[in-house]
Amino acid sequence: MHITNVCVSCGCTSARALESTVAPGRDTAIYAVMDSRRFVGSKQVTIYVTVDQPRFEELRTVVQAFSREDLIFSPDSINLGKVKQGDAKTGSMNLTIFNGGVQIVDARSDSNYIQTVVKEVRRNSGETTYQVEAKVRPDTPAGLWFTDIWVKTNNQGYAKLRVPVTVEVDALQPAKTDAKPVEATKTSRSAEADEAPFPSQTNEPPFQTAPAVVDPVPERTSIFPLFSFFRKRD
Repeated sequence: MHITNVCVSCGCTSARALESTVAPGRDTAIYAVMDSRRFVGSKQVTIYVTVDQPRFEELRTVVQAFSREDLIFSPDSINLGKVKQGDAKTGSMNLTIFNGGVQIVDARSDSNYIQTVVKEVRRNSGETTYQVEAKVRPDTPAGLWFTDIWVKTNNQGYAKLRVPVTVEVDALQPAKTDAKPVEATKTSRSAEADEAPFPSQTNEPPFQTAPAVVDPVPERTSIFPLFSFFRKRD
């Protein structure tokens, strides 16, 4: 399948295909970002995806959101950026609720690969601010990953708040070596050679480390997919 174009019905939303060419048996995803600062209340936007192979077709999907003036996410998500496989990295965002009596009672990620910590930053009669931290575990598989942290409060008006998390884990590369195999050369025999035999030479290949072994992922993309969702890990 080949995707030629992705467009949206409103300028408050941008969308793109993570891969434009999809081989048989594989898949891709449409990644959409909605700017909630450009509207208040409920908003619905249509995304149009144009495909020209194996046949021309226009696909449609809908993005919905509800923008509130009494909540501020700064920044609007936790993007951990790129991290080498085996390293741990932490990112954070501030969650401000214009209600001095609200308390966060729980915060959990959809993925066990993301560890979550919540700290109260500021509180007064009309405003409460918490810092939400997300730390990626060193054993996270390679790939571009998306997941969510769900923040629960003691107020039904803010019962469950969603914090998006993104991280791109680079796979470990096999160790490189400058060692070169030794090539045998032809020499003429002599009396000295009979007394001291020429040492044997080998063509042993240079040492190479095996690539990192990771948990298998569902047959969505490659072993290290460009896009997928975190899976729970006990």
